[in-house]
Formats: sequence, C-alpha cells, structure tokens
Amino acid sequence: MALRFQTIYDELGVQAYMIEYIKKPILEGVETLFDPTASKINKLRALNKLWNALKAADVLPRPTIENTWHPNSHNFISLRDWIKSCLKLAGIRMGFIDRIFSIVIIIYDFDPPWRWMMDSVKDEAFKMEWKQRGWEDEWAPYSWWDEKELP
Repeated sequence: MALRFQTIYDELGVQAYMIEYIKKPILEGVETLFDPTASKINKLRALNKLWNALKAADVLPRPTIENTWHPNSHNFISLRDWIKSCLKLAGIRMGFIDRIFSIVIIIYDFDPPWRWMMDSVKDEAFKMEWKQRGWEDEWAPYSWWDEKELP
C-alpha cells in the first residue's frame, strides 16, 4: 500500500485554523439554525457565524491537484472546476460555491472520519434509483447554467 504524502492541510496550524474558524462555527451555526427554540436574533447570529466561516476559507490555500493527496480530492477538484465552467453567475454566488467546494475538498483530504462519511453517502447514492435530470420540472434551463462534458 502506498503511503500518502503530507500536504499543507496536514500542518498543525492549518488544522487548528480549520477547526476553530471553519468547522466549529459551521457546526454551531447549523445547530442554532435548526433549533426550534432558538430566538430570531440567535438565528441571525448563527447566519453571521456561518458566513464568517465561509469567508475564513479564503485564508487557506485553494485546493489544487498539487497540494492535495487523495485521488478522490482530485475528483472533487475536477468537479469544482467543471461546475464553475458551467455556471454564469456573478461574484458573490461564484465565491460562495467556490468556498463550499474548497471547504469540502480540504476536509475530505485531511479528515478521515469526514472522508469516510462522504464516501459512504456516495456509495449509498449509487445504490438508489434516480430520476433523470429535469424530471417533472416545469421550467426551462436557466441562462446561468451552460453544461459542458467532464474532461
């Protein structure tokens, strides 16, 4: 079995940053948002916490084939780039999508329990019967989506 190589995301400082400024606020924010007893002001604070966690991803190096090690992380990078090439959206939306992908890729690359969970979701999804895209949709494709084939 091949040994994995160390990446920037394995460094203790990067992992501490991920935990403190991204993972922890996301988990706390989501918990508050779905708490039926949370006040509206606490839910607004939770949204702010989530937004700040997404912005915190900008401090980390953007995941690339060169700075990640797992082959499935490389698949996520290809998917991120493909989706971004299909989208015709303005700044803040594209930034949001890019940040979400970056967080998922980084967590996938360095955090085995989360990687296993994501792999399990993928495995279960492939076992299910899926309807074709657009099934019973009553709208035409949006002008902001221009699908391209994967490389």
